[in-house]
This record gives sequence, structure tokens and C-alpha cells, in this order.
Amino acid sequence: MTPAEWAGVLANRANLEAIRDQFLDTPFSPHAIAALLLYEQPFGFSAQDVEDETQVAAYCDVMAGENDLAGKAGEAATFRMLGGRHRQRADRIAALLPPVGISAMPAN
Repeated sequence: MTPAEWAGVLANRANLEAIRDQFLDTPFSPHAIAALLLYEQPFGFSAQDVEDETQVAAYCDVMAGENDLAGKAGEAATFRMLGGRHRQRADRIAALLPPVGISAMPAN
């Protein structure tokens, strides 16, 4: 959302809570609703986002190892920390996507 859209939403927290309450009166969890609303949207997440985050995490792992070998413990620790963050981000994004191997249903 744009900054103006966020400002409007945050200025109307009572409406936001009402919308949330309305969605929670379904058999779906808030996580499932978020995933469904983001699915196949241009502003949503994709498998490519998961792959990108996973590749960055792997790069950080390599850089941590290289810095360890060079005796740069501080830099190695930073790369390990960053790799962990990217790995967690990949997991969070993946949780918003259908599992690999499940194909989309054809549109009616």
C-alpha cells in the first residue's frame, strides 16, 4: 500500500478491527486469509521470492565460512546472522504460498 493508504488504515483502527473480526468469523485462520488474499496478486509473494531469499542465505553461509578462514570472526558472525534472517524470511514467504506440487485449480 502507499504511505497515504497506510495512514488511512492506521487512522481508522476501529474499522480495521471490525474487518478483522468479520474475517475471523470464518473457518479460516488469519494466516490462511492473508495467504488467500495475497495469492496470485501482483503485490503478493511468489516461489521466486522464496528462491531468492534461500540463495541469499546460502551466499551468506559461504561468506561466513570464508570470513572464518580469514580469521574475521565478527564478519563471519554477521553473515551467519544475515543468513539466518534470510532463511526465516524465505520460510515466512513460503508459508503464504501453496505447497510445491499442488497445482492451481482451473478458473471457472
